[in-house]
Amino acid sequence: MSRILYVEEASAFGGSTSTLLHLVKRLDRRRHEPFVLFRFNLPARETFAAHDIPTATWASIRGAAEEAPRIESAPEIPACKRTDAYRLLWSVKQYVTHNRADSLLLEGWIRREGFSLLHANNAASANLGAILAAARVGIPVLSHQRGFFPLTAFRRRLVRKVERFVCVSNAVRYHYIDQGLSAARVLTIYDGVDLTSLTPRPPRHGNRVKIGWFARFERWKGCSQFVDAARIVLDQRDDAEFIMAGTGPEEALIRKMAQSDPILAGRFSVPGFRKDAPELMALCDIVVNSSIEPEPLSNTALEALALGLPVVASNRGGNPEIVDHGVTGLLYEALSPRSLAEALVRLVADAGLRDECGRAARARAERLFDADAYARRVQDLYAEIIED
Repeated sequence: MSRILYVEEASAFGGSTSTLLHLVKRLDRRRHEPFVLFRFNLPARETFAAHDIPTATWASIRGAAEEAPRIESAPEIPACKRTDAYRLLWSVKQYVTHNRADSLLLEGWIRREGFSLLHANNAASANLGAILAAARVGIPVLSHQRGFFPLTAFRRRLVRKVERFVCVSNAVRYHYIDQGLSAARVLTIYDGVDLTSLTPRPPRHGNRVKIGWFARFERWKGCSQFVDAARIVLDQRDDAEFIMAGTGPEEALIRKMAQSDPILAGRFSVPGFRKDAPELMALCDIVVNSSIEPEPLSNTALEALALGLPVVASNRGGNPEIVDHGVTGLLYEALSPRSLAEALVRLVADAGLRDECGRAARARAERLFDADAYARRVQDLYAEIIED
């Protein structure tokens, strides 16, 4: 029986935490005993507990008061200073001020708890303290890469004992190989979604085609670009409507844009955060990912595929690995609201294409993005690493 320590640094429930839950609740408990260490005391811990998965927080290990989650995450370094030299100095500073203390805190605890393997669920830079602690104790480390983050020479040296870097898409894998990691240690395992709880509904051909957007309201998610594209579509078509569900720092701006534009009136809703987002998504006819930065692997897009819905997404990052252009949805030119609008108009005008894309979308989800298959691949990797 191996004892697996999962480290989750997220400050809010999102894609990384959701995918972690998919994994640990599917572990073969005859082979693996999971334990999840959260940086913050997230409400999601209750969901893990409901599946008999023990958890703790960094504060509880310290014997300190719980640390409040950050509502907004600041960029790693100021944009004007993102040079290689500055990144190197910044990474050294982060190690001295944060990572070293984290590793010293966790080293003794990991040793006492007798863990067999560390699964760092976030970027190597985010989980660096835990990675260093596990290396000192002498247990193998698997580091999950969920974004396109730079690795300085200093950080590459610190993570040299990581056995495997698991990337959520080939786009992310190629990024980290370009960052200097050995291709032999970097592999792709697609995240999975629960196909049993996300079932397609029969095609619905109503008076209006409902276009949905489900994400955190942050600038890089392309919130305002989606609104701009909606304005173009609604100026041309009277049989479309839009919904944006979520919350975040850009929410007030989006509400203002929607409320002040007569073209959007009555056909563009912003309901805010919804616990029933999957059910709301299932009522849509098209789902959009409008990120203006490369998306590693959109959990929302995966859920849309599983629901048998065509997905419209930019042609950057991991999106082309989700959307087979013209088959499961449409790709558009990133950073171009007009290109996004043209793709939406094409689908709004063609119910047959929507239905064909929807059927192909579900088939692609079953083939590539099944949570059960995802969990099996990760567990096979555990066995390979532990045996090594």
